Amino acid sequence: MALIVQKFGGTSVGSVERIQAVAQRVAQTVQAGNSLVVVVSAMGKTTDGLVKLAHEISPTPNRREMDMLLSTGEQVTIALMSMAIQELGQPAISMTGMQVGIVTEAEHTRARILSIETDRLQRHLRNGKVVVVAGFQGITSRNDLESSSSGRRSASRSL
Repeated sequence: MALIVQKFGGTSVGSVERIQAVAQRVAQTVQAGNSLVVVVSAMGKTTDGLVKLAHEISPTPNRREMDMLLSTGEQVTIALMSMAIQELGQPAISMTGMQVGIVTEAEHTRARILSIETDRLQRHLRNGKVVVVAGFQGITSRNDLESSSSGRRSASRSL
């Protein structure tokens, strides 16, 4: 059984219908005998809307608070994606970057991944669940939420 990581950006999960289509694809991948981690972005133009709201409050919003705000878009998507996968009869669980154990540098809005603590993730995979992870999120050694929103940088690490 292979471990597959699939990443779906905002357009791919931009509506209920698109989320359901991705869920179908995910279920087919699992039915083919694979373990699966799905990483998703915020739906469609969600991030743009959140940035606009922040700039209506402040012309120069605090970078830490921007990380907190923007992380909410991914959290909506992971929950909806997990629900859609579960509706197809496939066990799934949504997890934030912190819950997965993604440790980043302390650099608000442009953090890079330093490590991923995979114990919890692997336990869910062994139990037959699809793990749906929020893209763009991590946590620092000080337990602050960090993001890589500037350019949405990503890093891959061994699971």
